[in-house]
Amino acid sequence: MKISKAKRVIYFFIILCLYLPVESNNLVISGVARTGIDRDVIIANISWENSWNVTGIPQNHDAVWLFIKFRECETGGNWNHALLSTNMSDHTCGADITWAQPITNTDRLGVAGNHNTGVMIRRSDYGTGNISSQNVSLRVVGSTSGMSLIDTIEYDIKVLGIEMVYIPEGPFYIGDGTSSGFIFTPGTNPRLPYYVNSEASVNVGYYSCYSGTYRNVTLNASFPKGYAAFYYMKYEITQGQYCDFLNTIHINAALNRAFITVNYMYDIALNKGVYISRYPDRAMIYMTYRDMLSYLDWAALRPPTEMEFEKACRGPLDYVPGEFAWGTDTYIEAINVSGTESGTEICTDSAANLHFSGADVFCHGGAFGTSFRGPLEVGIFARKTTTDRVETGGTYYGLMEMSGNVSEMCVQININDGNPSTPSGYTGIWGDGILTPDGNYNTVGWNGAEFFICKGGNYLTSFDYARISNRYYSNRTNQDARNYYDYGGRGCR
Repeated sequence: MKISKAKRVIYFFIILCLYLPVESNNLVISGVARTGIDRDVIIANISWENSWNVTGIPQNHDAVWLFIKFRECETGGNWNHALLSTNMSDHTCGADITWAQPITNTDRLGVAGNHNTGVMIRRSDYGTGNISSQNVSLRVVGSTSGMSLIDTIEYDIKVLGIEMVYIPEGPFYIGDGTSSGFIFTPGTNPRLPYYVNSEASVNVGYYSCYSGTYRNVTLNASFPKGYAAFYYMKYEITQGQYCDFLNTIHINAALNRAFITVNYMYDIALNKGVYISRYPDRAMIYMTYRDMLSYLDWAALRPPTEMEFEKACRGPLDYVPGEFAWGTDTYIEAINVSGTESGTEICTDSAANLHFSGADVFCHGGAFGTSFRGPLEVGIFARKTTTDRVETGGTYYGLMEMSGNVSEMCVQININDGNPSTPSGYTGIWGDGILTPDGNYNTVGWNGAEFFICKGGNYLTSFDYARISNRYYSNRTNQDARNYYDYGGRGCR
């Protein structure tokens, strides 16, 4: 699949008792209105660029995850996360788009609950190209907090969207046989990567970079291993997205989740009660594990596992020892950029695909000025005229910056270094859109006290850490550590 131009993480449009469109770089949601006999239908117009739905390799599609937040006008306080009707005939969309999945109130394990928290939209036909001006109407039936839209009351309503990529069901290799700490098949010598061919309980081996010993762990059947189909955010969470999050949770909760500073190409500020960023398209940093889990709970997504990370990168292909996200063991360093306005940053190094601490630890040009360090804007390598996956830095399925830029926090397979190790109890339940009063995630089975792992390397590490099977930064335990200006992440559904 050719990716000629980056699509971007999507922002929101807002209704402040009015209906005002807000435009982002590559996706536009406009024409918002509230209608229906009971005024419980939200209508909007949606457009986005560079959509695809292909039957050939990689046999997948892109999508937009849409969800709705609302609260009564002029009251402040909590935002509610809308529940959508599970009767698909209650919703409509334009001819060029369709529902990627039916809306259901059951979770990924089939357990009923408030899981009808949004809808996944994709292009309706096979092919590639832009989606232009398609109408969407969504019927709201309540919220995860129990509040409903009352026809005689006016509300602030925000409809938010996040670009996603479909990862199809299928087998894949995890581990590459050479990278630090790679996962392997127990009993093999030399130790060989493990071939994942189901979601059943399985015993895998790994090398502990901290104890310096080989270990085994038996994963539960409910632990997401990457074999089953899922959706994965195309881009790392951006600073603009994180501001959207802060602006649609209770003011007290936002104070706990916000970090106000200007450094390392990070700039989030509180201006007249609204969180803003000078770099809305740049990858989010200074994000703790608790911050990321809370963001994903708010968005009704979930954190990925380290196995899903490798599946999204490698796809069904044979492993390549020492490979990066684009499937080879070679790279071209990103050093020079142009474009000072958000959304216009371009890497001017020919065919560059990796942002790391290499021959030059700084970036030069554009918003970086003469010389500075920090993450690049998401999707930067796909903004140039490119010909293939290697030049865009894309994964097999079309995700961007899975190697380099910022380290991506994932759920680790084990929670201690015993032999055998204790497996993670994570089951991949989606968030429900609401947090605790102090702004913490509260989804059952998300245990931030367990180990988490940072995958993919970042702009401060050497190229070795950007290899997709590298597990050097495993056994992370402090979910509240704020001093890491190279940690980021993304979510799944």
